Amino acid sequence: MEAEADSCSWCFWTLLIVGGIIVWQLISWINPFPRGYKKPSRPAVRPGEQPSYSGRPVVSRSPATGEFINEENGATREEVDAALNKAVEAQKDWGKASFEERAAFLYDLMQYVVDHQEEICSVSVLDTGKTMMEAYYGEVLTTCEKLRHLITYGADALKPESRRPPFLLMFNKSARVEYYPFGVIGIIVPWNYPVHNVISAVSAAVFTGNAAVVKVSEWSNGSRIFLERMFRGLLANRGWNPDLIQLLPGYGDTGAALCSNPKINKILFIGSPQTGKLVMSAASANLTPVILELGGKDPLIVLDDAEFDHAVDVALRGVFINQGQNCIAAERVYVQRKIYDKFKDTVQKKVLALRQGAPVPKSVISKEQFVDCGAMTMPGQVDIVDRLVADAIANGASCLAGGKRPRADGENAEHIVFYPPTLLADLDPDMNIVKNEVFGPVMLLIPFDSDDHVVEMANSTPYALGCSIFSTNYSRAEALGRRIQSGMLTINDFGLSYLIQSLPFGGCKVSGFGKFNGPEGLKEFSIQKSVVTDRFPVRTKAPRFTQYPVPAAAPMVVQNAVSLLYSGSLSKKANSLVGLVTNLIATTKE
Repeated sequence: MEAEADSCSWCFWTLLIVGGIIVWQLISWINPFPRGYKKPSRPAVRPGEQPSYSGRPVVSRSPATGEFINEENGATREEVDAALNKAVEAQKDWGKASFEERAAFLYDLMQYVVDHQEEICSVSVLDTGKTMMEAYYGEVLTTCEKLRHLITYGADALKPESRRPPFLLMFNKSARVEYYPFGVIGIIVPWNYPVHNVISAVSAAVFTGNAAVVKVSEWSNGSRIFLERMFRGLLANRGWNPDLIQLLPGYGDTGAALCSNPKINKILFIGSPQTGKLVMSAASANLTPVILELGGKDPLIVLDDAEFDHAVDVALRGVFINQGQNCIAAERVYVQRKIYDKFKDTVQKKVLALRQGAPVPKSVISKEQFVDCGAMTMPGQVDIVDRLVADAIANGASCLAGGKRPRADGENAEHIVFYPPTLLADLDPDMNIVKNEVFGPVMLLIPFDSDDHVVEMANSTPYALGCSIFSTNYSRAEALGRRIQSGMLTINDFGLSYLIQSLPFGGCKVSGFGKFNGPEGLKEFSIQKSVVTDRFPVRTKAPRFTQYPVPAAAPMVVQNAVSLLYSGSLSKKANSLVGLVTNLIATTKE
């Protein structure tokens, strides 16, 4: 009995220790910093007053209710220049900070987001008309994961990278790549996720040692004051200059002043191809490099062997989340003809059941107040959606749900921006709505007959950002994915590549170039410097044939060396070795 008791006791303590180790590892993954690391290493400074500006007024209203949020003036060209002067000064100190110091600031930022989740979501809901669920997912969850990834893995991505020199030519040398801050990053982000878009770009810019000056969208300016107060307070609390991060209100002229200013060292722009061209044009005056993410027309492909119910559910989310106002929205849903009618009927019932209305900016509300879909954000974008849908219907498309802009009533009616969840079928691949980005709550159902057929249609637009493929045959899905022109591919899901922060985000064709997210995104915000040095602390004298005045036999030395190293013929290598030795001896006699 005593032996059994001892055995049970041993098993208990073993399980307790193993369980404790697992729990500790989980805690370490969730919270990568020990407590002492969170303490500021510098005395706090005053955050100072938020800057005020004197340009054209920017009025913010809720697109769901039309209610007034705030009004402030935009930044003039002179005020943009003044902001950049402050950023340049702030970056001089910040650029010398260790990765640990930079990560500590991001940790504070992550904790602020966690502690103010409902406030952040409420700000976004008022600013954009999205639902609280969409705000929690798009503004909070993705932001926290971005920050966690940078805190945990950012320094590894920017460590010096050893490179291999050609051994026989430079056996005594070593080579590496080092990463340094650019200086000041100019950032222009859209209105669809006003909190996340700003924090995501700013966090990567400052982690790489840069200052960040952001021109926020005039269509989501209501969140700007909240965000700038947050950044300034967190920086000041750790003793850093609050001018390191600045958020500028304004219109296109403010953005143009930012892009054309020579104090900007690199630009990140997220928006439309048309505006992206203007950004490139303004940046070209100073040869300022740019990263452009210019939207998409992503295909979501459902093969006949897909898990049907899963494909339906994900397609609905891919189209209607955030009222379709996502660069990676599932803008075209291609369904294999064998299951097309069933898919269409199933989706139609679900779209007709969606609840739309003005979202309540609170986390806990009654069932009667809950809505699946909120408002759109930009009045001009609703006009574009309405025109594209009307054109498709006029040219033979079937409207199975929605399809008509509702009329708003009340004193704020002109500021209310709704478009109903819409389902279109019987579409011609050459219709405008199939070719052009909709950026709204419209599902386009298009049948296809074969893999070759869907590849041809998927690649038929000038956009190439992302793609989703649904199939239980993974080999088939992978083979199909390799033929789709896109910067990202997700199999049996939608949009996950953005949440996986170790992956680069970006597209090709008119969807833009350059990357953000992942190690590639951090390196985009860094000057990449090639370094060559001595492998050993012994300096060798340069060979005579490389010295000036140049020996007459030097060309033959190089010729024989090239043949010896690179010729595929053993006889030529042997002859070259003889010639090399002969000519090396000749160079020493001159």
